[in-house]
Amino acid sequence: MTSRLHLCRPERDPPLLAELAATFPAPSTHALAASGLLWSELSPADAARTPTLAFVEQVLPAPRAVAARSVTQWAQLLADAVLDELGQHHGPWRLHVISATPAAGNRLGPGRARLVREQALGTIKQRRRALRRVLVEDDRPFAADEALVQLLLVSLESGWLSLGLPNERHRLRRCLSRFPGGLVAVPEDRAPPSRAYAKLLEAERHLGLAIARGETVVDLGGAPGGWSAVALARGARVLAVDRAPLRDDLMRHARLVFRRGDAFKFRPDAAPRGAEPLPEWLVPPVDWLLCDVVAFPERTLALLQQWLTARWCRRFVVTLKFRGPADLGRLAELKALLEASGAEFLVRRLRANKNEVTAAGALSESSSDR
Repeated sequence: MTSRLHLCRPERDPPLLAELAATFPAPSTHALAASGLLWSELSPADAARTPTLAFVEQVLPAPRAVAARSVTQWAQLLADAVLDELGQHHGPWRLHVISATPAAGNRLGPGRARLVREQALGTIKQRRRALRRVLVEDDRPFAADEALVQLLLVSLESGWLSLGLPNERHRLRRCLSRFPGGLVAVPEDRAPPSRAYAKLLEAERHLGLAIARGETVVDLGGAPGGWSAVALARGARVLAVDRAPLRDDLMRHARLVFRRGDAFKFRPDAAPRGAEPLPEWLVPPVDWLLCDVVAFPERTLALLQQWLTARWCRRFVVTLKFRGPADLGRLAELKALLEASGAEFLVRRLRANKNEVTAAGALSESSSDR
Protein backbone atom coordinates (compact mmCIF):
# COMPACT_ATOMS: atom_id res chain seq x y z
CA MET A 1 0.00 0.00 0.00
CA THR A 2 1.08 3.61 -0.67
CA SER A 3 0.46 6.36 1.88
CA ARG A 4 -0.63 9.92 1.14
CA LEU A 5 -1.69 12.88 3.24
CA HIS A 6 -4.34 15.25 1.90
CA LEU A 7 -4.71 18.78 3.27
CA CYS A 8 -7.94 20.74 3.12
CA ARG A 9 -9.80 23.46 4.96
CA PRO A 10 -11.21 21.93 8.16
CA GLU A 11 -14.82 22.55 7.14
CA ARG A 12 -14.20 20.51 3.98
CA ASP A 13 -13.21 17.31 5.77
CA PRO A 14 -16.52 15.50 5.02
CA PRO A 15 -16.71 16.24 1.28
CA LEU A 16 -13.01 15.44 0.78
CA LEU A 17 -13.37 12.15 2.66
CA ALA A 18 -16.35 11.28 0.44
CA GLU A 19 -14.44 12.32 -2.67
CA LEU A 20 -11.42 10.20 -1.73
CA ALA A 21 -13.66 7.18 -1.13
CA ALA A 22 -15.33 7.67 -4.52
CA THR A 23 -12.01 8.21 -6.31
CA PHE A 24 -10.09 5.41 -4.57
CA PRO A 25 -12.61 2.75 -3.41
CA ALA A 26 -11.75 -0.38 -1.43
CA PRO A 27 -9.26 -1.91 -0.93
CA SER A 28 -7.84 1.62 -0.56
CA THR A 29 -8.76 3.21 2.78
CA HIS A 30 -9.14 6.77 4.05
CA ALA A 31 -9.39 8.28 7.50
CA LEU A 32 -9.41 11.64 9.23
CA ALA A 33 -6.00 12.04 10.88
CA ALA A 34 -6.81 15.50 12.27
CA SER A 35 -8.99 18.43 11.33
CA GLY A 36 -7.96 19.45 7.80
CA LEU A 37 -5.70 16.41 7.39
CA LEU A 38 -6.82 13.14 5.77
CA TRP A 39 -4.71 9.98 5.54
CA SER A 40 -5.02 7.52 2.65
CA GLU A 41 -3.60 4.04 2.15
CA LEU A 42 -3.78 3.30 -1.56
CA SER A 43 -3.65 0.03 -3.45
CA PRO A 44 -0.90 -0.26 -6.09
CA ALA A 45 -3.46 0.29 -8.86
CA ASP A 46 -4.86 3.44 -7.20
CA ALA A 47 -1.38 4.78 -6.42
CA ALA A 48 -0.51 4.57 -10.14
CA ARG A 49 -3.49 6.70 -11.23
CA THR A 50 -3.64 10.45 -11.91
CA PRO A 51 -6.38 11.62 -9.53
CA THR A 52 -8.57 14.69 -9.79
CA LEU A 53 -9.59 15.99 -6.36
CA ALA A 54 -11.70 19.11 -5.96
CA PHE A 55 -11.74 19.55 -2.18
CA VAL A 56 -8.03 19.07 -1.55
CA GLU A 57 -5.57 21.95 -1.12
CA GLN A 58 -2.30 20.02 -1.02
CA VAL A 59 -1.05 16.44 -1.17
CA LEU A 60 2.00 14.92 0.53
CA PRO A 61 3.03 11.71 -1.24
CA ALA A 62 4.71 8.98 0.83
CA PRO A 63 4.88 11.03 4.04
CA ARG A 64 7.01 9.89 6.96
CA ALA A 65 6.65 11.01 10.54
CA VAL A 66 9.45 13.23 11.88
CA ALA A 67 10.07 14.98 15.18
CA ALA A 68 12.26 17.77 16.55
CA ARG A 69 12.22 20.04 19.59
CA SER A 70 13.29 23.44 18.27
CA VAL A 71 13.51 25.51 15.11
CA THR A 72 17.23 24.72 14.90
CA GLN A 73 16.61 20.98 15.19
CA TRP A 74 13.81 21.13 12.60
CA ALA A 75 16.09 23.01 10.19
CA GLN A 76 18.91 20.49 10.66
CA LEU A 77 16.54 17.55 10.18
CA LEU A 78 15.16 19.10 7.01
CA ALA A 79 18.58 19.97 5.59
CA ASP A 80 19.85 16.43 6.23
CA ALA A 81 16.79 14.94 4.53
CA VAL A 82 17.12 17.17 1.46
CA LEU A 83 20.84 16.47 1.11
CA ASP A 84 20.35 12.72 1.52
CA GLU A 85 17.22 12.21 -0.55
CA LEU A 86 18.04 14.62 -3.39
CA GLY A 87 21.65 13.52 -3.64
CA GLN A 88 21.02 11.77 -6.98
CA HIS A 89 18.50 14.30 -8.28
CA HIS A 90 20.14 16.69 -10.77
CA GLY A 91 17.10 18.70 -11.81
CA PRO A 92 15.41 21.67 -10.15
CA TRP A 93 13.61 21.36 -6.82
CA ARG A 94 11.59 23.49 -4.47
CA LEU A 95 10.98 23.42 -0.75
CA HIS A 96 7.70 24.00 1.10
CA VAL A 97 7.52 24.23 4.88
CA ILE A 98 3.93 24.62 6.03
CA SER A 99 2.04 24.66 9.30
CA ALA A 100 -1.16 22.73 9.85
CA THR A 101 -4.11 24.58 11.32
CA PRO A 102 -2.98 25.05 14.95
CA ALA A 103 -4.93 23.40 17.71
CA ALA A 104 -6.25 25.63 20.44
CA GLY A 105 -3.52 26.67 22.84
CA ASN A 106 -0.42 25.76 20.82
CA ARG A 107 1.98 28.27 19.30
CA LEU A 108 2.29 26.74 15.86
CA GLY A 109 2.00 29.26 13.05
CA PRO A 110 3.45 30.38 9.70
CA GLY A 111 6.29 32.24 11.41
CA ARG A 112 7.79 29.01 12.74
CA ALA A 113 7.53 27.38 9.30
CA ARG A 114 9.29 30.35 7.71
CA LEU A 115 12.15 30.21 10.24
CA VAL A 116 12.62 26.47 9.72
CA ARG A 117 12.78 26.91 5.95
CA GLU A 118 15.25 29.81 6.12
CA GLN A 119 17.61 28.01 8.48
CA ALA A 120 17.42 24.75 6.49
CA LEU A 121 18.25 26.56 3.25
CA GLY A 122 21.19 28.27 4.92
CA THR A 123 22.62 24.88 5.91
CA ILE A 124 21.98 23.40 2.47
CA LYS A 125 23.70 26.30 0.70
CA GLN A 126 26.79 25.87 2.87
CA ARG A 127 27.04 22.13 2.32
CA ARG A 128 25.92 21.54 -1.27
CA ARG A 129 26.42 24.19 -3.94
CA ALA A 130 24.79 22.08 -6.65
CA LEU A 131 21.49 21.95 -4.78
CA ARG A 132 21.65 25.69 -4.20
CA ARG A 133 21.95 26.37 -7.92
CA VAL A 134 18.79 24.49 -8.88
CA LEU A 135 16.52 25.59 -6.00
CA VAL A 136 13.29 27.11 -7.33
CA GLU A 137 12.33 30.05 -5.14
CA ASP A 138 9.22 31.39 -6.89
CA ASP A 139 5.79 30.05 -7.85
CA ARG A 140 6.48 29.24 -11.50
CA PRO A 141 4.78 26.15 -12.91
CA PHE A 142 6.66 22.94 -12.19
CA ALA A 143 9.39 21.97 -14.63
CA ALA A 144 9.17 18.45 -16.05
CA ASP A 145 12.21 17.28 -14.05
CA GLU A 146 11.43 19.17 -10.83
CA ALA A 147 11.17 17.60 -7.38
CA LEU A 148 9.15 18.92 -4.44
CA VAL A 149 10.17 18.56 -0.79
CA GLN A 150 7.45 19.32 1.79
CA LEU A 151 7.61 19.53 5.56
CA LEU A 152 4.24 19.78 7.30
CA LEU A 153 4.45 20.89 10.93
CA VAL A 154 1.46 19.58 12.86
CA SER A 155 2.70 20.63 16.30
CA LEU A 156 5.76 22.31 17.78
CA GLU A 157 7.56 18.97 17.94
CA SER A 158 5.99 16.71 15.30
CA GLY A 159 5.40 16.74 11.58
CA TRP A 160 5.44 14.90 8.27
CA LEU A 161 8.15 14.95 5.61
CA SER A 162 7.39 14.20 1.95
CA LEU A 163 9.54 13.97 -1.16
CA GLY A 164 7.83 14.10 -4.54
CA LEU A 165 10.26 13.13 -7.28
CA PRO A 166 9.40 14.24 -10.84
CA ASN A 167 7.38 11.19 -11.94
CA GLU A 168 5.24 11.08 -8.80
CA ARG A 169 4.83 14.86 -8.69
CA HIS A 170 3.66 14.84 -12.31
CA ARG A 171 1.24 11.97 -11.63
CA LEU A 172 -0.37 14.08 -8.89
CA ARG A 173 -0.44 17.31 -10.93
CA ARG A 174 -4.22 17.75 -10.68
CA CYS A 175 -4.19 17.88 -6.90
CA LEU A 176 -0.60 18.67 -5.84
CA SER A 177 -0.06 22.43 -5.79
CA ARG A 178 3.09 24.39 -6.55
CA PHE A 179 1.99 26.83 -3.83
CA PRO A 180 2.89 26.01 -0.20
CA GLY A 181 -0.10 24.33 1.38
CA GLY A 182 -2.01 24.97 -1.86
CA LEU A 183 -2.76 28.54 -0.76
CA VAL A 184 -2.94 31.12 -3.54
CA ALA A 185 -2.76 34.82 -2.72
CA VAL A 186 -5.20 36.90 -4.78
CA PRO A 187 -4.62 40.65 -4.64
CA GLU A 188 -7.54 42.86 -3.68
CA ASP A 189 -8.97 44.76 -6.66
CA ARG A 190 -11.86 47.21 -6.37
CA ALA A 191 -12.08 47.90 -10.11
CA PRO A 192 -14.22 44.89 -11.16
CA PRO A 193 -17.97 45.19 -10.47
CA SER A 194 -18.11 42.07 -8.28
CA ARG A 195 -15.98 39.85 -6.08
CA ALA A 196 -16.25 37.11 -8.71
CA TYR A 197 -12.96 38.30 -10.21
CA ALA A 198 -11.14 36.50 -7.35
CA LYS A 199 -12.31 33.10 -8.65
CA LEU A 200 -10.83 33.77 -12.08
CA LEU A 201 -7.50 34.99 -10.69
CA GLU A 202 -7.22 32.04 -8.32
CA ALA A 203 -8.07 29.55 -11.07
CA GLU A 204 -5.50 31.08 -13.41
CA ARG A 205 -2.75 30.79 -10.82
CA HIS A 206 -3.56 27.16 -10.08
CA LEU A 207 -3.61 26.42 -13.81
CA GLY A 208 -0.37 28.31 -14.48
CA LEU A 209 -1.91 30.22 -17.39
CA ALA A 210 -3.38 33.71 -17.61
CA ILE A 211 -5.44 35.74 -20.06
CA ALA A 212 -3.04 37.88 -22.10
CA ARG A 213 -3.06 40.95 -24.34
CA GLY A 214 -4.54 40.33 -27.77
CA GLU A 215 -6.29 37.08 -26.83
CA THR A 216 -9.96 36.41 -27.56
CA VAL A 217 -12.41 35.68 -24.74
CA VAL A 218 -16.05 34.59 -24.62
CA ASP A 219 -17.65 35.33 -21.23
CA LEU A 220 -20.94 33.46 -20.89
CA GLY A 221 -23.30 34.80 -18.23
CA GLY A 222 -20.94 37.73 -17.87
CA ALA A 223 -23.09 40.26 -15.97
CA PRO A 224 -22.25 42.33 -14.02
CA GLY A 225 -18.80 41.90 -15.57
CA GLY A 226 -16.30 40.70 -12.97
CA TRP A 227 -14.53 38.25 -15.30
CA SER A 228 -14.85 40.47 -18.38
CA ALA A 229 -13.23 43.30 -16.41
CA VAL A 230 -10.17 41.14 -15.70
CA ALA A 231 -9.82 40.15 -19.36
CA LEU A 232 -10.24 43.72 -20.61
CA ALA A 233 -7.68 45.02 -18.12
CA ARG A 234 -5.21 42.48 -19.53
CA GLY A 235 -5.71 43.77 -23.08
CA ALA A 236 -7.92 40.94 -24.38
CA ARG A 237 -10.93 41.25 -26.69
CA VAL A 238 -14.12 40.06 -25.02
CA LEU A 239 -17.54 38.98 -26.24
CA ALA A 240 -19.92 38.82 -23.27
CA VAL A 241 -23.30 37.10 -23.39
CA ASP A 242 -26.05 37.59 -20.81
CA ARG A 243 -29.69 38.54 -20.49
CA ALA A 244 -28.62 41.60 -18.45
CA PRO A 245 -26.00 44.17 -19.46
CA LEU A 246 -22.61 44.53 -17.81
CA ARG A 247 -21.68 47.61 -15.79
CA ASP A 248 -21.96 50.80 -17.83
CA ASP A 249 -18.24 51.50 -18.17
CA LEU A 250 -17.60 47.95 -19.38
CA MET A 251 -20.43 48.21 -21.91
CA ARG A 252 -18.67 51.26 -23.38
CA HIS A 253 -15.27 49.60 -23.55
CA ALA A 254 -13.78 49.55 -27.06
CA ARG A 255 -12.69 45.89 -26.79
CA LEU A 256 -15.99 44.56 -25.44
CA VAL A 257 -18.80 43.25 -27.62
CA PHE A 258 -22.04 42.51 -25.76
CA ARG A 259 -24.78 40.19 -26.97
CA ARG A 260 -28.02 40.04 -25.02
CA GLY A 261 -29.34 36.50 -24.86
CA ASP A 262 -29.16 33.01 -23.43
CA ALA A 263 -25.59 31.96 -22.66
CA PHE A 264 -26.53 28.31 -23.18
CA LYS A 265 -27.71 28.92 -26.75
CA PHE A 266 -24.72 30.98 -27.87
CA ARG A 267 -22.47 29.55 -30.58
CA PRO A 268 -19.16 31.22 -31.50
CA ASP A 269 -19.26 29.87 -35.05
CA ALA A 270 -22.51 31.43 -36.25
CA ALA A 271 -24.95 34.15 -35.19
CA PRO A 272 -28.66 33.20 -35.04
CA ARG A 273 -30.75 34.24 -38.04
CA GLY A 274 -31.79 37.87 -37.70
CA ALA A 275 -29.29 38.58 -34.90
CA GLU A 276 -26.37 40.97 -35.03
CA PRO A 277 -23.35 39.41 -36.73
CA LEU A 278 -20.49 38.23 -34.62
CA PRO A 279 -17.33 40.37 -34.60
CA GLU A 280 -14.75 39.48 -37.24
CA TRP A 281 -12.15 38.60 -34.63
CA LEU A 282 -14.36 35.92 -33.07
CA VAL A 283 -13.04 32.89 -34.93
CA PRO A 284 -13.15 29.59 -33.01
CA PRO A 285 -11.26 28.24 -31.31
CA VAL A 286 -11.23 31.33 -29.09
CA ASP A 287 -8.41 31.61 -26.60
CA TRP A 288 -10.64 31.48 -23.50
CA LEU A 289 -14.11 30.32 -22.56
CA LEU A 290 -15.22 31.88 -19.28
CA CYS A 291 -18.48 30.84 -17.66
CA ASP A 292 -19.66 31.74 -14.17
CA VAL A 293 -23.36 31.58 -14.90
CA VAL A 294 -25.88 30.67 -12.19
CA ALA A 295 -27.59 27.52 -13.50
CA PHE A 296 -28.43 23.94 -12.67
CA PRO A 297 -25.23 21.87 -12.85
CA GLU A 298 -26.54 19.63 -15.63
CA ARG A 299 -26.94 22.66 -17.90
CA THR A 300 -23.39 23.83 -17.25
CA LEU A 301 -22.05 20.32 -17.85
CA ALA A 302 -23.87 20.16 -21.19
CA LEU A 303 -22.52 23.59 -22.18
CA LEU A 304 -18.94 22.67 -21.32
CA GLN A 305 -19.24 19.36 -23.15
CA GLN A 306 -20.48 21.14 -26.27
CA TRP A 307 -17.61 23.64 -26.23
CA LEU A 308 -14.96 20.99 -25.67
CA THR A 309 -16.40 18.53 -28.19
CA ALA A 310 -16.69 21.22 -30.88
CA ARG A 311 -13.23 22.52 -29.98
CA TRP A 312 -14.55 26.08 -29.75
CA CYS A 313 -11.93 27.14 -27.17
CA ARG A 314 -8.29 26.59 -26.33
CA ARG A 315 -8.59 27.23 -22.58
CA PHE A 316 -11.50 27.42 -20.16
CA VAL A 317 -12.52 28.47 -16.67
CA VAL A 318 -16.03 27.29 -15.76
CA THR A 319 -17.83 27.13 -12.42
CA LEU A 320 -20.27 24.35 -11.61
CA LYS A 321 -22.91 25.46 -9.10
CA PHE A 322 -24.49 23.11 -6.56
CA ARG A 323 -28.02 23.41 -5.18
CA GLY A 324 -27.28 21.10 -2.25
CA PRO A 325 -25.33 18.01 -1.15
CA ALA A 326 -27.09 15.82 -3.71
CA ASP A 327 -25.48 17.77 -6.55
CA LEU A 328 -22.00 16.77 -5.37
CA GLY A 329 -22.56 13.62 -7.39
CA ARG A 330 -22.17 15.79 -10.47
CA LEU A 331 -18.45 16.01 -9.71
CA ALA A 332 -17.89 12.55 -11.15
CA GLU A 333 -19.64 13.61 -14.37
CA LEU A 334 -17.49 16.72 -14.61
CA LYS A 335 -14.28 14.77 -14.13
CA ALA A 336 -15.29 12.15 -16.71
CA LEU A 337 -16.17 14.87 -19.22
CA LEU A 338 -12.78 16.54 -18.80
CA GLU A 339 -10.91 13.24 -18.99
CA ALA A 340 -12.64 12.44 -22.29
CA SER A 341 -11.77 15.86 -23.74
CA GLY A 342 -8.04 15.25 -23.67
CA ALA A 343 -7.49 18.57 -21.87
CA GLU A 344 -4.88 19.24 -19.23
CA PHE A 345 -7.14 20.33 -16.38
CA LEU A 346 -7.91 20.65 -12.71
CA VAL A 347 -11.11 20.85 -10.68
CA ARG A 348 -10.94 22.83 -7.45
CA ARG A 349 -13.16 24.12 -4.69
CA LEU A 350 -11.35 27.45 -4.68
CA ARG A 351 -11.03 29.64 -1.62
CA ALA A 352 -13.20 32.16 -3.49
CA ASN A 353 -15.84 29.55 -4.35
CA LYS A 354 -19.08 29.28 -2.43
CA ASN A 355 -21.39 26.32 -3.11
CA GLU A 356 -19.59 25.46 -6.33
CA VAL A 357 -16.37 24.13 -7.87
CA THR A 358 -14.26 25.57 -10.66
CA ALA A 359 -12.91 23.62 -13.63
CA ALA A 360 -9.96 25.13 -15.50
CA GLY A 361 -7.90 23.66 -18.28
CA ALA A 362 -6.26 23.85 -21.66
CA LEU A 363 -6.75 21.72 -24.75
CA SER A 364 -3.62 20.69 -26.64
CA GLU A 365 -2.97 22.54 -29.87
CA SER A 366 -3.57 19.38 -31.86
CA SER A 367 -6.99 18.88 -30.26
CA SER A 368 -8.14 22.50 -30.14
CA ASP A 369 -7.14 23.72 -33.60
CA ARG A 370 -9.19 22.71 -36.57
